[in-house]
Amino acid sequence: MTCPYCGSDIDGSGTCDRCGPARSSAALTGWRPDPTARHEGRYYVAGRPTDRVRNGKAESTDPTGGHMLPDYAELPYGRSGIRSTWLATGAMTAIIVMVTAVVWLLLAGRRPTPAPEAGYLSALKDAGLASLFNSDANAVARGRQICRQLEDGAPQQGMLPDEIAVKAFCPQFAQGFRLLETATVSGTFVLIDSTGVGAVASEGESCEGAEGYSDIGRDTPVTVKNGKGEILASTTLGQGKGSTANCTFSFSFPVTEGQDRYVVSVGRRGEFSYTFEQLRARGAQIHLGH
Repeated sequence: MTCPYCGSDIDGSGTCDRCGPARSSAALTGWRPDPTARHEGRYYVAGRPTDRVRNGKAESTDPTGGHMLPDYAELPYGRSGIRSTWLATGAMTAIIVMVTAVVWLLLAGRRPTPAPEAGYLSALKDAGLASLFNSDANAVARGRQICRQLEDGAPQQGMLPDEIAVKAFCPQFAQGFRLLETATVSGTFVLIDSTGVGAVASEGESCEGAEGYSDIGRDTPVTVKNGKGEILASTTLGQGKGSTANCTFSFSFPVTEGQDRYVVSVGRRGEFSYTFEQLRARGAQIHLGH
């Protein structure tokens, strides 16, 4: 049996005079005695000899000697070169990651801010108020109008749709914006005929106006206006109840605070002025006749 590295005879103990034992317990990767005897040691990788050699602590390359050995592998770099290459690769990877993160942040910062219209319309829908407007364009126009009025000095108050518009289009007014209260007002209209002139016609418990008061009945309009004459609410008297001496009509309507006064009119029977506090506390009570 001959040594696979130098061709010398191997004795009965499996040892080559030049290379040492044929079966070595040395690690697959690391320094071993140089089988070519050209140097003190040769570096092995995965059990294969390489061109990396050393004498004492001095390291160099010996491809000529390496080619003399089976399964020879040539290292492109020394161990220090390999380590440097690994460190350089790691550093470059870290730099690439950092640059990518910076670029992503810059691009994210340049992304256009979503238009306030989308958030405004979504908020109206979530509050169940979208049906108050004929279209999305109409809703947006109303919302921006609210902001223009505030910029012109209008009071910072309004209904829920107005508050949503302020938060979307002019949030600088949101902190001081006050949501106005809405109340359902109960009203009574009493037609009195205490002298028996035939002002009230009665049938059972139902009654209505007669003679000179025939305009008073279930379909008589009830209108609520502000001081500017703008209509705020409207309804009808509804069915009257009572007798020929006294006929009472009951009705209701919603009002929202914020007006200087609320003028209630029943048909053509005059106008009656109230404040919001009066309507909320006592309702509207109107009497007609003698």
